[in-house]
Amino acid sequence: MEIHRADKAYRRRASWFLAAIAILCGVLLWQLQAWLAHVTQQLGGSDPATVRLWVRSLLFGLGIALAVPAVGLGLTLRKLGYASRIEGRFPPAEFKTVRDVRILRDSAGLSWARRVELAGSGMLLLAGVLVCWAAWAWWHFRG
Repeated sequence: MEIHRADKAYRRRASWFLAAIAILCGVLLWQLQAWLAHVTQQLGGSDPATVRLWVRSLLFGLGIALAVPAVGLGLTLRKLGYASRIEGRFPPAEFKTVRDVRILRDSAGLSWARRVELAGSGMLLLAGVLVCWAAWAWWHFRG
């Protein structure tokens, strides 16, 4: 049984990166609560056209903001699946992992490569749906 060895430096960087993201998300959630309280107070006495403009901008921005990481993940998964299919093994030789994993070859490796490519295509489809939703929100809440 072949083993794809973990990259300890990559594991350490990934752990620090995930910890930083968790802290950043906590700070952003705290700031979001303060910002939403301010927006609620500001829009409470506004006319309907101003509220519609805010809703339009927020929904459009949310759709695009969610679509960008979905595109990135989808393209990365498709690239990983394609490299696995070309090399005939999963994971590919140049792929870094945070722990030791068994190398799959032949039909098992090809099956995983296809699943990963399918997941990447699904993420790209989700990104397309999110962009369409953002476009719909932009059109629907126009003045």
